[in-house]
Amino acid sequence: MVTKKTLQESSKKIIQVIFLGIFVCLQSCVQNEEQPKEETKPIVEKITEQRDGKIYIMHPHDGDLYWIFPKTKDSLGSGGELTIYIDPENHPRASASFAKYTMGVGGALPTHKHEKTEEIAYIISGEGLALNYVNEELIEIPIKAGYVWYNPPGVWHSFKNTGDEPLSLVFAVIPNEKTGLLSFFRKIGAEPGKEVMVLSPEEFSRLASEHDMILKPPTKIESE
Repeated sequence: MVTKKTLQESSKKIIQVIFLGIFVCLQSCVQNEEQPKEETKPIVEKITEQRDGKIYIMHPHDGDLYWIFPKTKDSLGSGGELTIYIDPENHPRASASFAKYTMGVGGALPTHKHEKTEEIAYIISGEGLALNYVNEELIEIPIKAGYVWYNPPGVWHSFKNTGDEPLSLVFAVIPNEKTGLLSFFRKIGAEPGKEVMVLSPEEFSRLASEHDMILKPPTKIESE
């Protein structure tokens, strides 16, 4: 049988264990307060500093800015503003290139296709027309903020700004190659305020085709 004395001894042991636990906890709290706290950086800043190609967060103005088809070196006009974030020049190990393009009011790109390049675009703001050819028939599709536009290899396509404000989109180019689309725009574009390379139509077409951008020949009008 459990005696009164045995119960008393067990109770004492339990109380001792409880007090010991409280003492350990208090000591731990005191030590933590005495130790200087390390200054923590926001996660985004830590990731931004990591430039080994595994994880990389870019800020809005981290890309390389070019003017494409500007009116003059000091005026963009209906041309486009291209910001390149990922391409073979700054991320050669990436599988895809990535950029933002803002087209001025009334602007348009020449109709073209790619032999092996895929493009995926997301419209951020503005309104325009996506131009695609299906069996040589021109299809015009209105686009605006929130629309996604995919162009596989071999499809003639273009787009133009039909709104009263700039048309902005972000787009991915697959694959990410040195002779790809964004490398072409680096060659023909210029930093704001600098002179753009002047090319003849033949030179422009040749340079474009070297970067998997094949321009659509003008439609011949048959005489009666």
